[in-house]
Amino acid sequence: MSPVDQKRIAKNTLVLYIRMALLMIVNLYASRVILDALGETDNGIYGTVGGIVTTFAFLCNTMSTACQRFFAVEMGRDDSRALRRTFSMCVIVFMAIAVIVAILCETAGLWMVHDKIDVEDRMDAALVIFQTATVSLLFTIMRTPYQGMVIIKEKMKVYTYISVFEGLGNLGIALLISHSASDRLILYAFLMMGVNIVVSVYYFLYCRTFWNECRFRFWWDRNKFREIFSFAGWNMIGSMANSLKSQGITVLINMFFGNALVSARVMAGRVFSTVQQFADNFTIAVKPQIMKSYAEGDREGMFKLVFQGSKFSYYLLFMVSLPVMLEVEPIIDVWLVKVPELTGLFTRLILINALVEVFVSPLATSMQAYGNIRNYQIVCGGALLLILPVAWLMYKLGAPVESIFYVSIVICFIAIWLRVAIIHHYIGLRVRDYFVKVFLPVLTITAVSLPIPVLLEHFMTPSFVKFLTVCTTAVLSVGASAYFLGMTGTERKHLNEQISGFLSDKLNIRSRC
Repeated sequence: MSPVDQKRIAKNTLVLYIRMALLMIVNLYASRVILDALGETDNGIYGTVGGIVTTFAFLCNTMSTACQRFFAVEMGRDDSRALRRTFSMCVIVFMAIAVIVAILCETAGLWMVHDKIDVEDRMDAALVIFQTATVSLLFTIMRTPYQGMVIIKEKMKVYTYISVFEGLGNLGIALLISHSASDRLILYAFLMMGVNIVVSVYYFLYCRTFWNECRFRFWWDRNKFREIFSFAGWNMIGSMANSLKSQGITVLINMFFGNALVSARVMAGRVFSTVQQFADNFTIAVKPQIMKSYAEGDREGMFKLVFQGSKFSYYLLFMVSLPVMLEVEPIIDVWLVKVPELTGLFTRLILINALVEVFVSPLATSMQAYGNIRNYQIVCGGALLLILPVAWLMYKLGAPVESIFYVSIVICFIAIWLRVAIIHHYIGLRVRDYFVKVFLPVLTITAVSLPIPVLLEHFMTPSFVKFLTVCTTAVLSVGASAYFLGMTGTERKHLNEQISGFLSDKLNIRSRC
């Protein structure tokens, strides 16, 4: 891979981490205000009903990956005319998907709300949530080709600005409903829909203004449509499995244990979403380069990016997850006014699950770049779909609420090695290389990083000093282990050059001022 591309990944990653830092502060505070304003029951209802609509987003997620894959192929070929036509075809496809999703939501979705979930005496509010969430999802679907173009062109500053605006909008909503005398749950649903619409319109206007290929013109090519839909159809299995896994856990907890524990699951999920961004930011920066490397025929360069993406994503996520897992109770006590029961346990288990799944994105991106994903999605998606029936059976047999998370962790770990085996078969990724260059360093870093912070957490008396000591030690332990034991000499050299270059740029800017 060229130094220019490495520099672009580093620059994009830095921009995305600035985005993450701002959103982390905003979203965590907004979650605290929303839970306090709505209460456990209404917050649980919003999470459950909104989760039903989000389940149908697997169609959107499927086509989002397809769009980015075909955009990357045309950009790799440097064919602007083909890129413009592919974009227009994707917009047509998403229009069709929006119609299909609307039909699914207004039939199967409404049936779930009326007959399968517990909303206590809040059916009117639940129906409002459902309809506003459906409208939001339809706008999200229609903006997906435009958002995909922003990412594949690596305009991460634009992506950051829009995300921060959305986060600030959510914070404004949280503060507004906390002072409202009307039905706060219904008001919250309408305002969240409004923010989503504004963000979607901005993506549309930005892309049309700056890129000619994003000015939609009706163009139809049956072969191109078949090619995109064939890829998307098989990718749908994996997207559906992930969506059903995530939202199905919420619905199962609602069915067996009620809205109070759903609220705990929702709040734990928000902690996870915030922490997950540490890994996602690096993955988002690497993903376009993986696809472009394959389109240019640089398979070895692509494998190198897959190894680095998998390994560094784990390091980044573990560096943030470890202090949170060790000190989760003090964190949520400060964060939330009212702490739902089992929030701490759910948070720990969800973060462990995230550490297992962090390897998925680089592997999946390499397979998507290859294009023939049928068997990959059937096997891996089928494995993930086993989580819900196994958990349902365990609940029927009287298992505790946290059992579903243990099931998810085990099956997700098995699915990782299924992915590696399939990619080895189709693309030639060597299983031994993945084990030596990714899995062994990850195991080493985990084993070396854990003892000191775990012992401090166990033996120190609860206090603010303990909190700071454990969190700082955990971050330094993971960071030092990753730097000295988890990187190759070349990777350390490149990291040092990037840090040195960044500091030099900052010092030059200050000296000019």
